[in-house]
Amino acid sequence: MPPDLVGAYVSCYSKGDTYVEATEMALKKLDADGLHPEEILQPIHEMESGLWAEHVKDQWPEYVDALPTQDRFDEAISSGEVVYGPFGSYNSQ
Repeated sequence: MPPDLVGAYVSCYSKGDTYVEATEMALKKLDADGLHPEEILQPIHEMESGLWAEHVKDQWPEYVDALPTQDRFDEAISSGEVVYGPFGSYNSQ
């Protein structure tokens, strides 16, 4: 991380039979990618995977072209992958 930044945040999308299972999967992926969360922000939301494209347009319209398409998102979630939303960062505590 650049020295002037204190931390970052990201929304993670994963599949699980429960939100606990999905959250644990996301945490394992973050750890495998060398990212070590200090906290999990609440609430944790549930979303039908078919609503991904709509969700991206509502939440991050400026990142539509940078994030997975609906088909790629469905493929990733179906195969047990974790999908990251855009990363945000901050430089003060």
